[in-house]
Amino acid sequence: MKIKKRAQQQFAGNPRWQALTILYQVEYQKEYSNVLIQRMLQNTSLEERDSRLVVELVYGVIQRRKTLDYYLSAFIKGKKIDPWVLTLLRLTLYQMEYLDRIPNRAAIHEAVEIAKTNGHQGLGKFVNAILRRIQREGVPSFEAIKPLSKRLAIQYSIDEWIVEDLLETFDGEKTAQLLASLLERPYVSARINAPSMQRKQLIDAFQALGYDVQESKLSPVGIRFMTGNPVNSPLFEEGKITIQDESSMLVAPLGDIKGDERVLDACAAPGGKATHIASLLTTGHLTALDISKRKLNKVDEHLQRMHLDEKVTTHVADASKFVPKNDELYDIIYLDAPCSGLGLMRRKPEIKYEKTRRDIIQLSKIQEKLLDHMATLLKPGGTLIYSTCTLTQLENETVLKRFLEKHEAFSIDPIKATEVPEDILTPQGFVRVWPHQYHTDGFFIGQLTKSR
Repeated sequence: MKIKKRAQQQFAGNPRWQALTILYQVEYQKEYSNVLIQRMLQNTSLEERDSRLVVELVYGVIQRRKTLDYYLSAFIKGKKIDPWVLTLLRLTLYQMEYLDRIPNRAAIHEAVEIAKTNGHQGLGKFVNAILRRIQREGVPSFEAIKPLSKRLAIQYSIDEWIVEDLLETFDGEKTAQLLASLLERPYVSARINAPSMQRKQLIDAFQALGYDVQESKLSPVGIRFMTGNPVNSPLFEEGKITIQDESSMLVAPLGDIKGDERVLDACAAPGGKATHIASLLTTGHLTALDISKRKLNKVDEHLQRMHLDEKVTTHVADASKFVPKNDELYDIIYLDAPCSGLGLMRRKPEIKYEKTRRDIIQLSKIQEKLLDHMATLLKPGGTLIYSTCTLTQLENETVLKRFLEKHEAFSIDPIKATEVPEDILTPQGFVRVWPHQYHTDGFFIGQLTKSR
C-alpha cells in the first residue's frame, strides 16, 4: 500500500485510517493483527474510545472478510480495484452492516475522504458511488448459494473445507450454530492461583476493582472477565491469576498429580499448562520444553511471577528429539501438540483463511512423531495426556488411533464425567470442547496409559 505523505499527516489520529493500514498489512504482507494493533496502541496518541474502535474494526473485518467480499462482488464485478481500495470498501461496508452506532453517512464520508487524499478525486467519486449504491439497494441474500457448505462458508466467513469437515460431525443447523459463535466477541479468562483465596473471594476482589467477573462454567478454577483486562491489575502482578482459556484449564488436573511425580510438559509455551502443573506439585518436579527460546522465556516469566519456578526446569529443545538427563523416565507426560489451531478461530480470525487440508496432513505427521518419542520417555504404568486446540479429527482421534495401533503397551484411559462436564465427553472417553458449547476455544484431550 503506497501511502501519500499528506494522507499520513491528515489521518494520523483517525481510527479508520489506522484500521485500514493494519488490515492491509495483515492480508497482503502476512503480518499478525495482534502484533500490529499492539504496536499501533504504543505508537499513536489515539483516545481510548478511538483505540477501541480500531480494534473492533480490524477484528470485525477479518472475522467477516468472505461475507463482505460476497456483498461487494455484486457491486464491483468486472472492475479492477487496487487492493488497498478493496480493503477500504470492506472496512466501510463492515461499519454499515454491523456497527449500528456509526451512521452510514459518516462511514461513507470518511471512506471518500481517505480515497481522495491517498488516491485522487476520481477515486473518491468511485468509492462514493459504490457505497451509495449499496446503501440504496442493500446487500445480496445468501439463500441462492449452493451447496450448503458454500453457503455456510460465505455466510459465516470461513474456508469451505472447514465447513465440509464440520458437516461430517454436525447437521447444517448445528454447524451454523457453531460457526455463528465464532463471530462473537471472545472473553478474557483466567485461572486462579491463590491457595489462600477461594474463587468467590477472588471474584469479589476483582469486582471491588471495577471488573465484571463471572465463574467459569467449564473449569472449577476458572474465572471469566466480561469487561476489562486483568493483566493491568495488582492481583495479576501478585500471581493470583494467570491468563488461560477455560478449555485448556482442564488438561493439568487430568494427570491426577499426587505431588511427588516427575512430570514432562513437552510443548510448554505459552505457559498456562506448565504453571498449572507446577501448582499441583509438592516434592515432585516438572521439566518444561519448548522449541522457541523466546516463547520459553515467557514461560519462565510466568513461573517466576507465580512463585513456581523452583519446581520447574525449562529447556529449549525439540520435543521429538529430547533425551532426559541420565535417561530418566517420567511418571506423567503432557503433550500439547503443535496443531492447526482451528479451535482458536474466534480469538485469531486469520486462521480461518490461512490453514489448508494439506497443512492438517503435515501437522498430523508431526503429532505422530512427537507421540512416538513420548512413548519412549514414559515409565511403565505412567500417563500420557495428548491435547490440541484444533477441531479436526485427523489431528485428534485419528492421530491417537494410529499411535495405539503401533504401540501395544498403550491403551486409552477414558476420562470420566466426575472429572469434566459430561457434555464434552466423547463415546471413546476423550474430551472434545466445541467453541459454541461454553464460548471458549475449541479443544481436544485424550488420556493414555502405558502397561506395567
